[in-house]
Amino acid sequence: MKNLKLITVDAYSALLNLEGSMAPIVEDALGQKNIDSLAFFRMWRAKQWDYVLLSSNLEKGYHSYEYLTRATLIYTLKKFGLTLSQEKQDFLVDAWSHLLAWPEAKEVFDEAQKRGYKIALLSNGDESMLHPLKESTGIQFDYIFCAEQSEAYKPNPRIYALPFQKGYQHDEVLHIAGSTFDLMGAKSAGIHCAWSNRYDDYPIDEKYHPDFNWKNLAGLLEIL
Repeated sequence: MKNLKLITVDAYSALLNLEGSMAPIVEDALGQKNIDSLAFFRMWRAKQWDYVLLSSNLEKGYHSYEYLTRATLIYTLKKFGLTLSQEKQDFLVDAWSHLLAWPEAKEVFDEAQKRGYKIALLSNGDESMLHPLKESTGIQFDYIFCAEQSEAYKPNPRIYALPFQKGYQHDEVLHIAGSTFDLMGAKSAGIHCAWSNRYDDYPIDEKYHPDFNWKNLAGLLEIL
């Protein structure tokens, strides 16, 4: 990619060890040994995705990612027959702002910046949820692009167009996706896309195949 200038990365699927970060936090907040904290988090995450997709089609205006995250937490608590104090609910929602990156992430993106590339988050999260990730990951992103700015969630093309508002051209941007949803969104929007494919998954539709398919983020350094 000879014209590449900007590398964007999905936060919750590609950059962050979401389950590894959240499962112990959920376990601590629930405080019940008979509850599978990983199963609880996976349901919460799945319903969060469901609400993201639903909210894009209800035509009832844009709701913040924090709102969707809190609403689906309450849903998941009901499904598990649990109650939590408002303080602990706030604690769980706030935890999304303090997640840990995959082990190779900081070294990879620090090196990319040393080589002259700009790096950015491109995420469904709110700005207030994403800015603290600079501290928890140790990565100093040049930009944060988020659904809040476009008032549209992935896979809507408006969110993938945000870098163009900073003057970048299509062939100057590479997006790193961590899920099939994000992959399809980026490719449908005409963006070059690499897939940090940790779980050996496949595109839902082969016509949306990635430009690069890596086992983890370290694959980025092989193409720079």
